[in-house]
Amino acid sequence: MRLATVAVAVVAGSAMLSLEAPAAPSPSPDDVRTLRQGQTLTVAISPNDLFDIPASSADVTLTAVKQADRLPQGESLDPEVAERGMTFVCLEFKVKNVSTEEFDTSHLTKARWSGKDGETKNVGQVIGAHCAGLGLVKENLLTEPDPRPGEYVRGTSVFEVPDGQAGALEFADVADHPLFKVETTASP
Repeated sequence: MRLATVAVAVVAGSAMLSLEAPAAPSPSPDDVRTLRQGQTLTVAISPNDLFDIPASSADVTLTAVKQADRLPQGESLDPEVAERGMTFVCLEFKVKNVSTEEFDTSHLTKARWSGKDGETKNVGQVIGAHCAGLGLVKENLLTEPDPRPGEYVRGTSVFEVPDGQAGALEFADVADHPLFKVETTASP
């Protein structure tokens, strides 16, 4: 939580007055909507003048979710292997633009992972890995075009998260307004 602080020094003495006004509170992880396999949620991206991002919205469907320690990469390539203590989470999305502006899908390629024990970390797309060997589409949301109004794209996002506990990947827009979360499971 950020606080706006105004300080006034008293010239005759050494006292200082501090007025603090709390900024809008961040939602707790329990307040963020959960997107489950086969479910569709309408998400809205907040406008951002600094980055020239217009407000837009899309129907986001989680068409598949898979976790694996190894991702088959094709006959002639070695499988992608997760780092020790980590596992891959493959999310396959269908993103249909329902707004009047282009929808930026990059918000679905980075997330904040939070474990049940309170551990948290920022996780980004695993570059070069794909989930086609697990039966998901090969297209990666990082390389797919952003859908224009009425268009949709299908693609996957691949993340590497700790494998010892259940948790959730929370997605947000550039202003850190939560879009939704996807739950992950501990590896057996």
